[in-house]
Amino acid sequence: MFIVRRMTHMRRCLRKVEQAAAAADPALAERIREALDELEAAYLRPSERIVALEALLHGFEHSHLAENAWLGRLLRVAIDRRQGDLARSAAPRVAPQALRPTASLQANPL
Repeated sequence: MFIVRRMTHMRRCLRKVEQAAAAADPALAERIREALDELEAAYLRPSERIVALEALLHGFEHSHLAENAWLGRLLRVAIDRRQGDLARSAAPRVAPQALRPTASLQANPL
């Protein structure tokens, strides 16, 4: 059930990207951004969003639009940036105190 739901959102996003590219829309980047926003909004966890974006890119690369180099580059850059942002937001945050050595530890005698 979960995989089917994920693929539905991915296919919907891919269809929107394909329609925007086919229409030679001057606001192509904005329409792609809206489609990616909608795809990300379908998932709660950053890890799910990263997987969905990767599935979209994989689906695009296997579609007939993959021949369009500039569109592929635009989509790849947009997805890479989003995945980087999501990965940074999902990374565990370490308190600054945890990074500093503590004075209570004894020095190594070796």
